[in-house]
Amino acid sequence: MDYICYISRTKVDSLHGQLDPERSSEFTEQVISEQSGVRDLRMGLSLGHIVSLFNGSMTYGRKNVIQRERRVKLAYFEKLRDVLLTIAADHGDVPDIREAISSGQSGTYYFYDGLFRIEMPVVNPTSADIVTIRSSFGGRDLLLDCSLRFFSEGPEPDGTFLLHSGNYRFFGGQVQMRMSTVFALLGVDGTDIAGTPLYLQLSGADLSPGAAL
Repeated sequence: MDYICYISRTKVDSLHGQLDPERSSEFTEQVISEQSGVRDLRMGLSLGHIVSLFNGSMTYGRKNVIQRERRVKLAYFEKLRDVLLTIAADHGDVPDIREAISSGQSGTYYFYDGLFRIEMPVVNPTSADIVTIRSSFGGRDLLLDCSLRFFSEGPEPDGTFLLHSGNYRFFGGQVQMRMSTVFALLGVDGTDIAGTPLYLQLSGADLSPGAAL
């Protein structure tokens, strides 16, 4: 089962605070009325797909498990939806970084789906630590900086970060996991693309039983 394993609460709060309260509702009604619930042939994350994603079974954290901060997570799930709809609204989608590079398109927020591996294995992590995850495509590397405290599993109330059987090998750099994301572009240095994600959606299709972030 796919689920959102990471939401950058700081960035989502900042972006959500800039929204017109009426705007995301208007986007939702427009997309539903046009029956745009299926992604078109373009790469990227469309308005219709965003509505479909958040009206489905997607959750922030694994479904059917006891979740700490359940109400807080539900609130950020809704905020993320509003933010993504707003980002996508101007062009009808959030452009895929690969398509944007090939066409010379410039912007701030991009979509990407691929296999990620942690750049540097964590040792004795705390929730205050920042890690970088890496994915490669077309001779380029996408590096996303992530705050450990925003992962759905791992952060503890005392500020520690729990390594357990479901996340140990990923955070130890031994396995890669398939994730999709919308990220803010920070810069490009040669073949390296640096960014920071608004969210990470973990694909359950490639997960071994018990794997969780």
